Parts: sequence; structure tokens; C-alpha cells
Amino acid sequence: MAIRKIGEVRHRALPKQLQFLKAEEREVLYSGAFAAGKSRAVCLRLVLRASVPGAREGLCRKHLVTLKATTLKTLLEPDGDLPPVLPPGHYTHNKSDKVIRLRKGGEIQYFGLDDAAKIGSYNLSGCAVDEAVELLEEDWTQLRGRCRVRVKGLKNQLYGACNPGPPSHWLGVRFGLVPDSVCAPNCRAIQTKSVDNIFLRPSYLADLATFTGVAKLRYVDGLWVGSDQLVYPDWLRSVHFKERKAQWVRVVIGCDVGYNHPTAMEVVGLDGEDRAHVIEEWVERRKVEAEIIEAASQLVYRYHDSGVTIYIDPSAAMLRASMQEAGLPVEPADNDVKGGIQAVRDRLAMNAAGIPRLTVSPTCEKLALGMESYEHRRDRATGAMMDEVVKANDDECLAAGTLITTSRGEVSIESVAVGDMAWTRGGWRAVEGGRLTKRQAVTLVVTLSDGRKLQGTPTHKVWVDSFGWKPLKDLTPCDMLCVWPET
Repeated sequence: MAIRKIGEVRHRALPKQLQFLKAEEREVLYSGAFAAGKSRAVCLRLVLRASVPGAREGLCRKHLVTLKATTLKTLLEPDGDLPPVLPPGHYTHNKSDKVIRLRKGGEIQYFGLDDAAKIGSYNLSGCAVDEAVELLEEDWTQLRGRCRVRVKGLKNQLYGACNPGPPSHWLGVRFGLVPDSVCAPNCRAIQTKSVDNIFLRPSYLADLATFTGVAKLRYVDGLWVGSDQLVYPDWLRSVHFKERKAQWVRVVIGCDVGYNHPTAMEVVGLDGEDRAHVIEEWVERRKVEAEIIEAASQLVYRYHDSGVTIYIDPSAAMLRASMQEAGLPVEPADNDVKGGIQAVRDRLAMNAAGIPRLTVSPTCEKLALGMESYEHRRDRATGAMMDEVVKANDDECLAAGTLITTSRGEVSIESVAVGDMAWTRGGWRAVEGGRLTKRQAVTLVVTLSDGRKLQGTPTHKVWVDSFGWKPLKDLTPCDMLCVWPET
């Protein structure tokens, strides 16, 4: 254990944290299990660098709202017995500009990557990224390009922390954390386990000791491993995620319609050897019918020489009719999920020449992340895998009857209307939309220590103290759920 002094506060750094603080490579990643001190390590490094006069350090996470509720609190507020990383009285905080200025030092600009295009407005001496596994590779690349402000005595560095992801994740590959990968030049990863944190209570470690399978390997041992429930276990970025040019004899556009959940259109080209290639994707949230039709029209025009057909979710009958009226070649899709999964699996396999029958353009990052995260649901009683597929962050919902605090009182979730003011972590917010995700769905009932119960789908996330967002299915008896009193 080492002591690092910031202002008048002495911070105790774990051995692996100290390695992270001293690393001199241009890109540094602190990859660790639960309670390995990842966010604190990022904040310590951030403040040490921002203490240099003239420094302009960035601090970010994929979403600004999550950054404010997690990393920023670690930076500026006490965490249990631990003091804030940045001591009060040693900085000024302009919340409207999202800038923290250190006395006798430089400044910290914090932001979310909700809109990657805005990254181009930042010029930084370095940048800290918390939960870097949430980022697209494009996000990371953009940040690499922004770390260029020259400050005497300070190297330009991009440094981050994260929980382990699947072995096909681009971050694990870049930092050599997965089998058959080599760390990229001038990059370094520091891996840590839960037991490396000597300050953890025995009761917490005892609970972690009950973890098994992939959960233990990832969240206790800190390893980048895949799940045995993966729908597409044969998917490999090194094999399937590459550009390919061909003369397409036919082009198919698959369209899945959403609003709060994004509308996705995947453009697939088929060549004369019956090999398929996903050429490009259009994935956007909160797009109305006219905008979807305009995007579809542009895709059809782009590939009209190859004979295009759009296959759309059969439940989107009104949109399909509107597309037909607009002159688009659209047909209802076959919603045989099990058959579709098998067809994709067959194409991921190699043909007689050792070439995959399905490849995906590197521009289709969202599809690639889906291939890496779709899992079979496991029967909680028997442990057997089911045909039903769970998509990461998909169809997260609460059961009918769940009470929501609104400006007109406690209202059951199915009665909340667009325009209602609902109480959130950020205060009162207007409801912009809502939908029934499923009439029948597998749900979990979580019983809280005060006797209250919360029922929702396994992937529905709740805010856990000292952790952040966590799916209902991953809650443990030690977790403390946070509530926001109306003040």
C-alpha cells in the first residue's frame, strides 16, 4: 500500500492502483473485478495530472447522467469512510460549464459521450474514462485524437477503468486482455481481482465467494471471458468483423422498429457464392415514421442496382403500409426467432474453403455488440438454458401496477401518460413516451429490507449505492438500492 497526498488529504493507494498511477504509456487501462477501486484509481490519476499548472484534463463516461451519479461523486464527495479524492477548498466548480478548476493547478472538463460528434470540440492534455467498456471503439479513437494540448512536465495520456467484458470486445483486444490478442503499441493494462483490495470487509468477500461460473471469472477474478449462454458463441471479431467488397446479386434490408428502443435497419448484401455481408447499419432512437421512411428510401436508392427488398417486423403494419405508399419494396419479415438464430449460426461457420459465410462491416459496431451480448435465458429453477433470447438493455420494464411518483401523485406505471411530470434522479422530468414491451414476460420479484417489493424483467436496471446501474437479475443481498427523496 502507498500513500498519495492531494492537498492536505492523504490517500491510500493499493499496489495495483499505484501501478496505474505511475504508468507512462499513452493509453492505460485499469481493468478489474468488483470493488477493486477502479473509479477511485481513475479519479486519483485525474487529480494528480490536473494539479499541474496549465493542465486541461477531461473526465468522461458514455452517458453524462451516469458520470454525475457515480464518478463525479467519487471525485468530489466522501465515499463511506473514504474522503473525496479532490478535497474541498482546493477547487472551484462551475456546474453550468462542467468545469472544475484546481487552485494552483489546471482544470478538469467533464462530459458524456452521448453525442460522439461533440468530442471534436475538446482539446485536452489527457482524458480519464470511467467504465470504458461502455464505449464504442469510435468513441475511444475520437478521445485519442483530442489528447494533444502540450503542458510542461505532463505527457498526453488517455487512461480509463472498467469491469471486464466479453473476450470479443474491442477494448479487451486492444489491451491484450483476451486470448490470442497482443497489446497495441504504447498501451498498457493493469488487471486486478477483488481480493487485491485489502480494505474489503470479510462479509463482502464471503458473499463474492458464492459467485460461480462466468460471474466469478469476470466479477471476482477480473477475467475477460464469454458467457456459456451466448447465442452466437462462434462469433469472432478477428474472423467476422471485417470489410468486404463484392458484386451483390441481391440486397436485403432488415428493419426492426422502435422509438425509445432504437429503430434498426441492417443492410445485407448477398454475392454469387451465397456469402452474406452486412454492408452498413442505420440505428436511431426516437425517429418518427417520416424520418424512418426517408432513411429507408436513401438506403434503397443507394443499392437499387442490386435489387433491394426491405423486410420489416410484421407488427409494424402501419409503417409497412406507409412504406408501400412511398413506393418502397417492403415485405413482412418471418418472425421465427429460433429458425433465424440457427440460420445466422450456420452462416458464421466456415465454408469448404475456410471462409465465413457471414461477415460484418467494421462500421456496424452496434450490430457487433449485439452479436457479443445476446444470451439464452436460463431457467432459474433448473439452471437449464431456454430458447428465449435476452438482448442486452432490451425490453427492460417494470410490471403493471408499479407505482411511479408523478406531479399528480402515485400513479401505476401503465397509467403514466406523455406529458406527466415524473420524479427522477435529476428532479422532475416530463414523460416523453412509453410502451408495453410484452404482455407476458419472465419477471423477478425483489424483496427489500423494509418489506417493499419490486417486480420487473431480469434486465431492468436499478441504482445501487457505490456501484451504479445494475440489472435486477444481478442483485445480491448486500446491495443497497438508492432512493431519491422529493426535496
